[in-house]
Amino acid sequence: MRLRNVATSIVFGTTVTLAVTSQADEPMAWNDLDHFVVNCEMKQEQIEFLNSFRTSKGERTWNLLQYKLMPWQAITDPKGYRKNKYQATGRYDWLINQHLHTLATQCY
Repeated sequence: MRLRNVATSIVFGTTVTLAVTSQADEPMAWNDLDHFVVNCEMKQEQIEFLNSFRTSKGERTWNLLQYKLMPWQAITDPKGYRKNKYQATGRYDWLINQHLHTLATQCY
């Protein structure tokens, strides 16, 4: 009985840890990133700022699992569902790349 409680605690703790870290992966909401304004006077700072939001392969895999295996999240948590969708499909990183391209081509 005690072993089962320990195993349950370990699994529950791992689940909570993953949920908390996946929530912290997106410091900027999609709409904010979509309306990001490039400032050529702060080019290097903005490059570092945007690169800090990139998702790792592990984060994309985790978001893909949540996106595919929890379709009810579209109704219960639409913002979380969109976040998982954008990060899992690479749209979030694509938008970051667009801003970085703008910085590279329009700021000297």
